[in-house]
Amino acid sequence: MELREYFRIIGKYQWLFWTIVLVVVIATFLFSRFQPKSYLASTTLTVNKASALKQSQIDYYLFDNYYNVQSSGLFSQIVTSWFESPAVVKEIYKKADIPLPQVSQKKLSKIFKAVRQEPATINVSFSGSQKEEAEKLINAAAEIMQEKTNELGKADQENIYDIVKFSSIVSETTPNIWLNTLIGLVAGLILAIIIVLSIDYFRTGNKKS
Repeated sequence: MELREYFRIIGKYQWLFWTIVLVVVIATFLFSRFQPKSYLASTTLTVNKASALKQSQIDYYLFDNYYNVQSSGLFSQIVTSWFESPAVVKEIYKKADIPLPQVSQKKLSKIFKAVRQEPATINVSFSGSQKEEAEKLINAAAEIMQEKTNELGKADQENIYDIVKFSSIVSETTPNIWLNTLIGLVAGLILAIIIVLSIDYFRTGNKKS
């Protein structure tokens, strides 16, 4: 079938074709326009391990700083994994004094997104519908990480690692209405073409038979 034949079929059902396109575009626009507000809270955590001695206190080279960096990097992997634990997520919500969502454990493990960066930096983010709750949860997450770290250091009666938290940022995330509408236009055109060609194919087939 030549290209002009496709245009002939589309022209034959142009009222249906443009109706489908218009419906999809309007639906996409309205869906994007009236989506509820959401907020993205994020912060950065750095895992530090302090040296027992300082280089200025001794007259030989101290390798502690190198080993401390390596140790902090390894421990940051553990901290990152805590964000995937439903039990830890439950503690974070309790710390923030916010009711725990009634979702499966699998979904609980994905509420916080923690991405580890070298050598011992963790970028943490959380998305929610309430700005105050998002900020409370991201701050509570940092506190819980430090508390868990402290629990591991109780055997030596000291905090082996410190979790340093950067200032949290909370911003409103809104969908790109015009981009979504453009995508809806393309999708509407494709859907309209498929429907129109299908209708013409079956009608033509029935007439031949």
